[in-house]
Amino acid sequence: MIEIAWAALGMVLEVVLFLVSLFLVLALPGIVVWGISETVDPRDVLRIRWFLQRLLSLAELVGRALLATGEWVYSHTLGRVVTSYVRWSRRRVAEHLAWVRRPFGPDAYRLFPVGRHVRAALRSWHQIAPLAAVAYLVKAFFLLQILLNLGGIVNFVIRWSSHVWAESEKAPVVWWAPGGGLWGPARQVDWTGEQPDIDVTVVTIFRAFGESIWRKAAQYLPALGAPEGRPAEAATAVFGFVLAAALLLALRAVLGLLGQHGPTRADSRRGPGFAAPPPRGWWLRSLLSLHPGAARRTRPVAVLIDCVGRAGAARRHYYQTVMQPHSAVYVPRVDLSKVEQVVWSAWKVRHRQVPGPRRREYRKHAADVVGAVRRLETRQDIDADTGQVFEEMTRMLVTITERYAQGRILALLDPKDLKDVDPAVNREWVRLVILGVVMTGAAIAAGLSKLSAAGSTQIIAVVGAVTWALLYRDRLAPGDVLDVMRGQSRK
Repeated sequence: MIEIAWAALGMVLEVVLFLVSLFLVLALPGIVVWGISETVDPRDVLRIRWFLQRLLSLAELVGRALLATGEWVYSHTLGRVVTSYVRWSRRRVAEHLAWVRRPFGPDAYRLFPVGRHVRAALRSWHQIAPLAAVAYLVKAFFLLQILLNLGGIVNFVIRWSSHVWAESEKAPVVWWAPGGGLWGPARQVDWTGEQPDIDVTVVTIFRAFGESIWRKAAQYLPALGAPEGRPAEAATAVFGFVLAAALLLALRAVLGLLGQHGPTRADSRRGPGFAAPPPRGWWLRSLLSLHPGAARRTRPVAVLIDCVGRAGAARRHYYQTVMQPHSAVYVPRVDLSKVEQVVWSAWKVRHRQVPGPRRREYRKHAADVVGAVRRLETRQDIDADTGQVFEEMTRMLVTITERYAQGRILALLDPKDLKDVDPAVNREWVRLVILGVVMTGAAIAAGLSKLSAAGSTQIIAVVGAVTWALLYRDRLAPGDVLDVMRGQSRK
């Protein structure tokens, strides 16, 4: 009976499937035709509207398929790498903080409380540091290639500029430039039948304008020395000065409008307060600097935390050896020169550009904080209880780290910590003088030698790079050559 029941059920299912298939074969084309007739405009004989709708539907289907495929591929390939990298960076942060807190023992949470800002900055540093190292190596490689081939580059630029300047003397001027036919007689040149290059044309245009301005100035400016004898020429010169000033103001306004970058999509969501325009020349400084921006802003937090760890290690070593005889000879000492470098350059690292009137305030506060740091460093050789000095040093370093991570650059220390502190003096100009003297001596020595121009240029470049590295060491940043307040000399 059971076999018969299963056979009957199978026959019923086969009949049902046959009827459904027959219905789909006969009725589905009619349904499709009816749907098309409902969506297509009867007046659209060529079925253009129907074709566009189907094309858009197909494009949307393909787009969704590609998006889904891309998400699946990302989640199974690069997404896993990114997730593993983020987990690795968080594990590194935990290990870093545990390494710094280990010397403090049970007093770690009392002496070194880690705030969320410090933890976030340290996490960002560990995430960006490997990528910044790769960018550092790439930039250093290209700068090294430029340094080794500097003589050839200079010679090429000189030859190219000389060739363009010589060609601009023989090239015709465009019709709308001075001497091109609209503002005076056409320039008499030997037409060779060849169209000049774009660089030659540009130099020719600027040269035509410069020559025209020079002729006008030579004609009317001498009248200002004796205006009573040539009143018309003197008045023309005065009006020329006024028009030139108006032209410069107009060009400045135009350049200001062209230099302003509109807010990005993220800035538009947050509001106009976050759409701060970048400072002038930021791209050039970023290109020349060997420290990427994000890594440069978060690196001081890692440096300060390492200094806290050294203070904790010195404190533990002191309490371990204080009961031993002659232990004062082996008392450790903590060097805070890295802290001074961070404090001196904190306002430049955190802010892209600071207005001139506010720089004095930033520099004054940095000088006060560096003075407090130096006074505390000196107390290691004055106070009898060096362990207490190490605890105060830890508290000060933790305060500076927390305030820097919060962006409170003008409040790195409280006023009570800066009371009766002698402000430090920045002697950076000494290094700049030494660098200038060495570079000048190298140039004079290369000029007196019998070397070629390319060899002399390379020797000067190598001497300058070596001198800069010896003077500034780990603060090597070519983008800050003209910044006389970079770092602090401890000589």
